[in-house]
Amino acid sequence: MRDTVLLLMTLAIFTFQSRGQESISGSIDGWTRGAGEVYSGVFTLTEVGSIDASGNFEIALKPGYLAEVQKKMEAENSNPDKKFTSQLMTLGESCQCAQGKVELVNGDQELTTLAVLGFMLGNMEKKEEFGALVPASSKDFAEGYIKLGSYKNTVGYAVDWYYVDKPGVAKGECSVDSYPVNGDKMYTRNTTYDLDLKPGWNLVKYEISEIFTDEGGKTYPVKESITSISEVPSGMQYVFIPE
Repeated sequence: MRDTVLLLMTLAIFTFQSRGQESISGSIDGWTRGAGEVYSGVFTLTEVGSIDASGNFEIALKPGYLAEVQKKMEAENSNPDKKFTSQLMTLGESCQCAQGKVELVNGDQELTTLAVLGFMLGNMEKKEEFGALVPASSKDFAEGYIKLGSYKNTVGYAVDWYYVDKPGVAKGECSVDSYPVNGDKMYTRNTTYDLDLKPGWNLVKYEISEIFTDEGGKTYPVKESITSISEVPSGMQYVFIPE
């Protein structure tokens, strides 16, 4: 169970360009967990950075990152003791529609993301997991964003970094009608895609602009968007959610 205490990053320096070795760096105020590593991924973890004993972290935006993840995933999938296999989604699979249409360019190419549910901080040598570091508009949004199935969605946004090898475009609107957990009043979830991806790293913002609240107080996205952006939003925070 994750602790409810959240620490906010006091300083973040983002160096992001279309070419070359780039990185994200910052410091978490009040850090007491010790030194460790920063990881990306859910089932297949890839080390992408480090954090020192004072809470200063640095995350590399390495060229060729997609190939690195693919190679690591293939190696893990070849392990006969592994009970499941992992596979990257294509751009088109990440934008599937129940109702509506999304126009795609190079939609069959695989993509990977850096902070799909935030970054994981930990020390693998000591077998310690510190918690998650989430680039988001607020601590409330960050908690709802990474805790799948909590139904604690709020208005706000999270930021991620997508990596593709070829140009890719996904533009359109989708909708799906759903029933909430509590009550029988149906709601419609509307998603707008406006992605214009260049080869290499791309900044992408996931935003919820409207929510639906059911009879039990659970909240669901009603209007959401996934959009390419050119720079990190000025009000973005890095929220640390302890394990």
